[in-house]
Amino acid sequence: MPDSSLQLSRIQAGLVTTRLGANLHHLLETDSTNKVARQLAENGAADGEIVIAEQQSAGRGRLGRSWVSPPFVNLYISFILRPRLAPVDAPQVTLAAAVALADAVAAFIPMQPTIKWPNDILVGGKKLAGILTESSCSAERLEFVILGIGVNLNFPVRAMPEEIRQRASSLLELRGQPVDRESFICRLIHDLDRCYGILQESGFAAVAARWQSYFALHRRLVRVEMIDQTIVGHAQGIDRDGALIIERENGARERILAGDVIPVED
Repeated sequence: MPDSSLQLSRIQAGLVTTRLGANLHHLLETDSTNKVARQLAENGAADGEIVIAEQQSAGRGRLGRSWVSPPFVNLYISFILRPRLAPVDAPQVTLAAAVALADAVAAFIPMQPTIKWPNDILVGGKKLAGILTESSCSAERLEFVILGIGVNLNFPVRAMPEEIRQRASSLLELRGQPVDRESFICRLIHDLDRCYGILQESGFAAVAARWQSYFALHRRLVRVEMIDQTIVGHAQGIDRDGALIIERENGARERILAGDVIPVED
């Protein structure tokens, strides 16, 4: 594949942000942008610094899954954030980021993206983007959050590994033409800057309604597969901690902190 690296000067020229993007780290290849960002954060990197890679050799998704990361076609980006939040509220960063990512995607396609709790962006039921957050905290203080985002931009479905081809998509496929990667990155950084600012200044309640508007499974019957059990019930949205609320048939409500949510035909 030819080298068509991102033009960092175009991204920097297009940014007018309050919190994010003052310092961009651009790598041709790394194992994981989250890993690089964590190392930078541990060495004192400031709130809002960004790591972008053209290719990852060990990209990761939730629950230890791999993230396919071919060169020069997609977006692999990690943000170093130092939010003024208690450790218990750290999941709110993922939820606010999901809103920003859905808003950015919606600006480039005619169809409505949806959020699959807690951190996947789907279009037409197929995965387009994902978020992986990792945090460092003490009992009293959230030191930093590494917010990693992967987006399939100009990745043809025919080039995807066979095991994900039926359940993944890209902006290229949805638009019928390539997307300008620099334009998408600028839009994403702006949208995240806005949502992160709202979270910091007004709390998650100020972005919760927007999150709910993208949550396609609201009040739908779902199956939640966790490590040690599976439960079935109707998805009721999220609480302030980011937990998914499931209402069972008997009316009991369960708070889900981690698991795979699969729609069930009513």
